Amino acid sequence: MIVTRATIDGFGKWYDQSIDFSQDSLTCLYGENESGKSTLYQFILFMLFGLPPKKRAFFRPKTGAKMGGRLTIYDEEIGEYTIERFDAARNGAALCYTGDGNKHDEEWLKNRLQGMTFPTYQSIFSFSAADLFVLNEMKEEDLGDVLLSIGLTGSRNIQAIEKRLDAQLAELFKPYGKKPIINKQIATLDELHTSLSAYEKDEAAYRDKKEKLDTLETEIGRLKIKLHEEKSCLSAIEKKLHALPLIHQYHHYAKQLAVFPDAIPFPKDVRDRYNVVKEQLLPLQSEYSGLAANLTKYRAKTEQLKETQADEATYKQVKQLLEQSAAFLDIEKELNKLREAQKQKEMQITTLLNQLNTGITLPDLASITLTFHTEETWNSLAGETNQLELEWNQQEEEERVAKRQRDELQTQQEELKSHLLPEQRVGELTATIRAYQQQTDMMNDTSNQREWQQMKSGKEKSANTILAGSLILAMLNGIGLLFFDNKPMLGIMLITLIIGFGQWFFRKHSIKETERMLQWRQAQFPEPAITQKTYEEAESLLAFHTKNETDLAVIQDQLQSVDVQFLKLSERRNALDVKQDRINQQMEQQYDNYPFLRDIDISYWVPFYHSLKNILQLHEEAGQMEHQQSKLRQKKAALEQNINRFFQERNGEALSGSVEAKMIMLENLARDYQQANDLIAQYNGWIKENIEEQEIVEQKMAVYQKERERLYQAADVKTEEAFFQKAKEWEEKQKISTRLAEITDQLLSIFAEEELERIKTELLIEHELKEEQETHTAAIQRIESELDAKRQELADRNADLARMESSVTYSSTLHRFCMEQEQLAELARKWAVLKTAKELLADTKRNYREKYITKVIEKTSAYFAELTNNAYKEVFAPTEGQLFQVVSANDIHYTVNELSQGTTDQLYVSLRIAISEVMSEKHRLPFIIDDAFVHFDLYRTKNIMRILTKIAESQQVILLTCKKDLKDTVYNGEIVYLENTVRIS
Repeated sequence: MIVTRATIDGFGKWYDQSIDFSQDSLTCLYGENESGKSTLYQFILFMLFGLPPKKRAFFRPKTGAKMGGRLTIYDEEIGEYTIERFDAARNGAALCYTGDGNKHDEEWLKNRLQGMTFPTYQSIFSFSAADLFVLNEMKEEDLGDVLLSIGLTGSRNIQAIEKRLDAQLAELFKPYGKKPIINKQIATLDELHTSLSAYEKDEAAYRDKKEKLDTLETEIGRLKIKLHEEKSCLSAIEKKLHALPLIHQYHHYAKQLAVFPDAIPFPKDVRDRYNVVKEQLLPLQSEYSGLAANLTKYRAKTEQLKETQADEATYKQVKQLLEQSAAFLDIEKELNKLREAQKQKEMQITTLLNQLNTGITLPDLASITLTFHTEETWNSLAGETNQLELEWNQQEEEERVAKRQRDELQTQQEELKSHLLPEQRVGELTATIRAYQQQTDMMNDTSNQREWQQMKSGKEKSANTILAGSLILAMLNGIGLLFFDNKPMLGIMLITLIIGFGQWFFRKHSIKETERMLQWRQAQFPEPAITQKTYEEAESLLAFHTKNETDLAVIQDQLQSVDVQFLKLSERRNALDVKQDRINQQMEQQYDNYPFLRDIDISYWVPFYHSLKNILQLHEEAGQMEHQQSKLRQKKAALEQNINRFFQERNGEALSGSVEAKMIMLENLARDYQQANDLIAQYNGWIKENIEEQEIVEQKMAVYQKERERLYQAADVKTEEAFFQKAKEWEEKQKISTRLAEITDQLLSIFAEEELERIKTELLIEHELKEEQETHTAAIQRIESELDAKRQELADRNADLARMESSVTYSSTLHRFCMEQEQLAELARKWAVLKTAKELLADTKRNYREKYITKVIEKTSAYFAELTNNAYKEVFAPTEGQLFQVVSANDIHYTVNELSQGTTDQLYVSLRIAISEVMSEKHRLPFIIDDAFVHFDLYRTKNIMRILTKIAESQQVILLTCKKDLKDTVYNGEIVYLENTVRIS
């Protein structure tokens, strides 16, 4: 069985991919980590055996492609067929297409695989680096289970049966368990037996315990009554102790209340009403006093302001001058702004000139003029200069490249000439090749001679057969001639004899001539004179000589092309010189017009033009600012003259100081006049408002004063002091009465009304009450202890009686005991049957293991010796308590734990190959290995590849690896690169 092609619609990272395995029986799938090797391995297993839904979910593509694909198989019995599986179709079941166009289901595929299962396939035909660590713990029974699961592929239920037997035995009985059925049955019988013994002993004492139970119930009733009486007394004493502080407070407040008269003539809410009136009247009185004081102050301020205020005519003149001073300030600001701007322009021009660094000064700008075509001229010269420079650079680079190319070609020409063979040597090699070809033709004749011997025997046999047939036919004609006188029959007999003997003599002669010619050719070439190695060397040398001659002719053609290129470069250099002279003349003309250009590289002329043009524009703007300042200074002088004339007329003489100071004085005069006017108007308004507010406050005060007099009359007093004295006396009495009522309510919540009236007249002493409390508490504790003891005794006796009364079920318990005994016997018989079956199955496995394990270990030893270059010569299987052992070439024994990791891996690989070879005679499934040689060095890698190549002669091998050195050792096989599935054979 051979996998020829895998077509993946979607599986893990793979989608829309197809990999061909049909080119060779050994296929190496090479790819770096994360390239999808293990996923491809799982895809092949999925197509052959399927996967459960949870595992299929792990490999569903993230790209949205449907999971599944097709696997094409070649089977020697039925030819080629294709397995198709998709996750979303038929719940992952396979659909197989054979060459005759028929479809088959999953069961048909299982039959083609001859019962092979997923675990069994992994045990025989595949392993990876993750399996290499199993060998360190593999024991005898583990190896036997592997061989059994592989060898009995058609009976794959054996292990399941064994596990089911173990589970059923464990469910029935465990020596130290409690949950198994037999263990529970034994425990049940023990409990029943104990119960039967107890029932027999307890039945006699039932009547005595019944009488004692009645006595206990009577005694408990008496104790309960006595306990209730004691608790009632204790509760009454505790309530008195709890209410004792309240009772004392009640007597205290009753004595205080008796001091006051029975009735005090003072209405209940009079004091609150008086406080409200007083609170309203006091702010009004304070407000009225403040208003009167403010009115006097306002009138005095008004008179003072009128005395210090200037006349109205002066104010109007000052107002007019201030309006003119606003224009003066604007002029001054504009002058300052223009001066600052002019200064900034000049500084900017100076900075730009310094940046240009051409020697041009600020005064020089007036003499510089840039025409409209200056920029175009400079730009044209700069472009032509740059272009010329590029052409010169290109010219020099091409000359340098051409020279280097010519030197390299000349060097190659000399080297090729030195490698050419002499003409004599070429003739000798040609003669050698021709002689070897003749010799090969002769050897082909020798092989033809063997074919001739076979042909010869066939021709001789054919000639003899025809001769015998002609003789028989002639004899029949002769017999017929004896009985019938028929002349034609005589002619037929003679012709038959002539034809038979003629063809026999002709074939004999042909055979002899052919043998003579072959013997002559063998005599001409008795033995080979030229070996194949000599022929290959001659052919290689002659091919190398021919190649050198061809290369030499090509180089000579290239040298001629280089010489032509040198002539073209020389002509172009002359043209560049002429162009350079013309540009230099134009530049000299510009230097005469603008001398400062001599210090500037021509490539910067155009940027310099724009910078200089900008500077000239700034210089023109600075001149315009100077003209504007002259006009503003004239306006400023006229305004100063008007202000000086005002102060001279006001003071009688000219006033010294700056115009700004005089303007401030004018502003102060105007502000003082306006402020005085505003204050006089404000004070007049305040005076009017004050008088109106005094009238309103007087009206409000009259209302509250009348209400205060009515309150004095209600309290029967004349003054405020007498009013508050009577209010205090009334409030104290009300407070005591309220507190006394509160205490009475609290006592009524503790005692009944009749009991409270009695307690009010009693003299209660605290220490006497506490003594009574302790006496009753001790009595209660004693009664409760006695009662608890009686109740416990009653409960115990009730339990005994209940248990005794249950003894009426003694017969049913005895019947149940017998039934449980029979059930235990049945379970024991079932356990014995299962135990016997398990022992028989164990014997079967042991016999099978002993049959095949020797053969497996022998082949393991052979492969292990070949892998390790005979460093180890024998392998011993694990025995009871022992792991795998190996014997080195010098007869030293090692356990598997004493070997290096690489050697352990090689032992495991040898074991897996041996198991596959021994146990798979009826299965020829592909052998898949996933990066299992990670610890192999170069030499042992080559050894394992030699073994796998040999296995591939009879069984397909698919090797997945990320090791480049392992890939490089694949000589007789196909390599598939998983990055892009490009094939390299």
